[in-house]
Amino acid sequence: MKKLLFSGVVWILCSYFTFSQPPKLHKQEVEVLKKIWEKLGVLEKKEWSLNKDLCNSTELEWVFVRCNCSFESNTTCRITKIQINSKNFSTALPVEFTKLLKLKYLDLSYNNFTGTIPSEWATMQLTDLLLRGNRLSGPFPTTLTSMTSLTYLNIHGNGFSGHIPEHIANMKNLETLVLSSNYFSGELSDGFANLTNLKELEVQGSSFEGPIPSSISILTHLKDLKISDLKTHTSTLPSVEKLIKLRTLVLRNCLIQGSIPNDIGNLPDLEVL
Repeated sequence: MKKLLFSGVVWILCSYFTFSQPPKLHKQEVEVLKKIWEKLGVLEKKEWSLNKDLCNSTELEWVFVRCNCSFESNTTCRITKIQINSKNFSTALPVEFTKLLKLKYLDLSYNNFTGTIPSEWATMQLTDLLLRGNRLSGPFPTTLTSMTSLTYLNIHGNGFSGHIPEHIANMKNLETLVLSSNYFSGELSDGFANLTNLKELEVQGSSFEGPIPSSISILTHLKDLKISDLKTHTSTLPSVEKLIKLRTLVLRNCLIQGSIPNDIGNLPDLEVL
C-alpha cells in the first residue's frame, strides 16, 4: 500500500513539474534561427543570443516574435510571426525562413537587404510579407506570384524594375498590395482585375505608363486606391460607381483628361480625394 501511495505521489510530482514548465520553442526551429542569424552575421552579438526563449521573453528589443505554443500537448512552440526592422542588414534574404513551417507573418522592413526574393520562398504559406525600405532589385519576383496565401504584400521603396507580370492575377487572396517607389515600367497589368479581394492598392512613384486600367472599376472591395506618376499615355477617370467602400482616392500626375464623373460625389465613405 505504501509503495502504491509513494508511486502515486511521485507520478503527481512528475506531472506537476512537467506541466508547470513553460512551453519551449521546437528544437528544429532553434537550429533554423541559428542558421538565419549566421547568415545575417549577428551570432557574435551578445544581444542576439539564442539562450533566451524567444517565445516567452519580453526583454528582446531587436526582434519581435510571436509563437503558437499549442503543439505537443501545449509543451512546444512554433514561430508564427517575425518582425525585424531597421537593423541595416546588407545580406541576401535568408532562404532558411522556409523551414519555419508555421510562419505566417514576416516583416523585414527598413534594412538593407540586397538581391531578390529567393525562389525557395514560393513554398512558404505566409499571409503577410513586408519588405519595404530595402535594396532589393531585379524584375518583379515571380516567386511572389506563387505565394498565393498572401493577403498583405508591401515591397515599397526597393529597386525592383520592369513590367508587372500578368500572373500577378494568381494572388487572388491579396487584400493589400503596395508597389510604390520602385522602378517598375510598362502599363499597369490587367492582372490586377483578378485581385477582387483588394482593399488597398498603392502604385506610386515608379515609371509606369498610362492609362489607368478601366478594370479597376470592378474591384468593389477597395477602400484605398493610390495611383500616381503615370507616363506617356493619357487616362480618363475610371468609373467609381461600384466602389462604394472607397475612403481614399488619389490619382496624381496620371495625365488624366476629360470630365470628373458625377458618381464620385455619391461615395458615402470618401474622405480623401
